[in-house]
Amino acid sequence: MKLILRNSLFALSCVFLLAANANAQPVGFGCLGLSGFYAGYSQQSFSTQGINEFVNQQLLILDPTGKIFTDQIEFQKGTGYRIGANFVRVRFGKFFFSAKGYYQFLKETHETTGQFPNVSIRENFQLTMNHWGVGLDLGIKIFSLLDWKIAEGEATFFNAEFTHETFSDNVSQGAVKYNPQKNKFGYFLGTGLILQLIPDYISIEGTGGYNFIVIDNMSNSNITIPPVGSDKKAVDKGNFGATIQLNVGFPL
Repeated sequence: MKLILRNSLFALSCVFLLAANANAQPVGFGCLGLSGFYAGYSQQSFSTQGINEFVNQQLLILDPTGKIFTDQIEFQKGTGYRIGANFVRVRFGKFFFSAKGYYQFLKETHETTGQFPNVSIRENFQLTMNHWGVGLDLGIKIFSLLDWKIAEGEATFFNAEFTHETFSDNVSQGAVKYNPQKNKFGYFLGTGLILQLIPDYISIEGTGGYNFIVIDNMSNSNITIPPVGSDKKAVDKGNFGATIQLNVGFPL
């Protein structure tokens, strides 16, 4: 995976250098280009077969007949917010190149409630896939108010957590948290469009692509997700994701 990411970023950099040499024009924006910050909303899909298997087992322990907890729980899509910075964005003719970094908050929550003879039980499950990302993108101006990000490549570093909390008659019985042994490395490859509201200084940027991440298992001191002997992974791959953000820039 690391080799694929390095090769992708290397190829992106080569294309940028070729574009720069071909255009041989002064750098756009300020003397050193453009810097700035951004904030936006993200949605990311994941395949979480191991986590879904664990959730179903927990509900089956409480309700072997399957007649009390009737809601189907399946983790598959996290939503949240992204904040970050364009360290530098420079133009060479029609082409532009950016280096960026961000932190993204992603969360997915499910709960189900069952009425037992003497007590009401509510099971709450939450998966957070917060992560850091650093990356490069290469794009081209289509016309005065619209740019196309031809390619974007990012390295991502996830600090995932899965939480299971039980409520008895709306009183928490405590939350159990599960984590990978260490932060997990992944990568993102995508493309997008940039709509210039005030050209180069205020813009709306949309990005779509695939986030690749694998987490073999998550655990606490006593329990492992998925259970020992399972052939599934807690998170066995990423999937399509999209972000829309507002950029604010200033010349360097």
